[in-house]
Amino acid sequence: MELKEVGKRRQRVDAIEQVTGQKKYVEDLHLRGMLYAKGLLSTEYHARIIELDTTRASKLPGVRAIITAGDFPYNRFGIEVEDQPVLAEGKIRYKGEPIAVVAGETEEIAREGVSLIKVRYERLPAVFDAREAMSSNAPILHEEGQGVYCRGNVFLYQGRDQLMLRRGDVEKGFAESDLVIEDSFATSPQKPASIENHVAFATPDGSDKVTIWCSNQQVFTNAPQCAKVLQMPLSKVRMISPAVGGGFGGKNDLTVEPMVALLALRTMRPVRWALTAEEDFLYATTKHAMYLTYKVGVKKDGTLVAMKRKTITDAGAYRAYGLNITKKTTYIGSGPYRIPNHWADAYVVYTNKQPGGSFRGFGMSQPTFAVEVLMDIVAEKIGMDPLLFRLKNCLVDGDRIPTGQVVRGVGVKDILEKLAEVSKWEFKPQGGSISSL
Repeated sequence: MELKEVGKRRQRVDAIEQVTGQKKYVEDLHLRGMLYAKGLLSTEYHARIIELDTTRASKLPGVRAIITAGDFPYNRFGIEVEDQPVLAEGKIRYKGEPIAVVAGETEEIAREGVSLIKVRYERLPAVFDAREAMSSNAPILHEEGQGVYCRGNVFLYQGRDQLMLRRGDVEKGFAESDLVIEDSFATSPQKPASIENHVAFATPDGSDKVTIWCSNQQVFTNAPQCAKVLQMPLSKVRMISPAVGGGFGGKNDLTVEPMVALLALRTMRPVRWALTAEEDFLYATTKHAMYLTYKVGVKKDGTLVAMKRKTITDAGAYRAYGLNITKKTTYIGSGPYRIPNHWADAYVVYTNKQPGGSFRGFGMSQPTFAVEVLMDIVAEKIGMDPLLFRLKNCLVDGDRIPTGQVVRGVGVKDILEKLAEVSKWEFKPQGGSISSL
């Protein structure tokens, strides 16, 4: 049966504009009478703000407005927990955290205005390793969240400080295994590094409405957050995302949008803030660093029997997507393999680093790296070809994953066999061949 749309090639509606360079990104947009914003970003990792004086900056010719934490009607936001201030209020939790924003007639004036702001800190002990942040003597980042959304620096979820997944009897599985292997892995923070940095501008519509144009991937999530921090009805806060100059998940979170909105309402003029690459690297989110420990039991014939694993996620200074991403890691951290006995614990931890956020894979790439390296190690230990080892243990239709879900339409085995064919994979002599499985 031939369908009208399914299976047909369709030209992108903006294809011509894209390839001819006519497409307008937020970075390309400027309005008559627009003001330009620049932010004062923290130079400390963990500190109390003892003094914040904007007097000199406010007197600079061409400066039209300056905002700090106290100017927001509601200076908190967050996806699950509102643990993050729009502008730092009383305390700094990471280097690059925004403290104040200046709007000027030009970027140069705004930048000079920022340099005239006087800020004095009381430096506090900082912690940068999520494992160290879990200890009882680690410096606490969120005193106000204790027993509410964290315990120490560890996130709380449904009253517990860990995510747990259990299936079968993992200790019995290890006892029945011919070989038990343990290993640990770590991944580092990574930056999306989009060609277009975070950028937004806002235009006032009368005294009680605002439109925000932004390079943002989640306008339907972030518009309500902007409305809340501004204490305005959502119907009066419009957020528009034209072409996004690269996001990869890194533009899911709020950054400069609430600031330009408030400044536009204060000045009754359009206000634009475009982060430089340096500011973007300091201020905006990264992929979460993770520490992953695995213990796996296997039979001599290569059959996986049991797996026990522990994940510690470095969330950075604020919660953002840290818990959601670690949930995904917990669900799929055993890889596409049939393992009847399974045990997983996961912890999400605050540190004095910029917040972690979405970035291609959303909790999948970190454990995938760990488990695939582990599979190579196990195959080598038992003297089995690594491809055959995977083919023997990979999920097929009707198998259950550690959550108990029955999977359908699984193509892992077909893909591996095709890869072996087209790459002319040379099987290790002790490993046999696909036909021997």
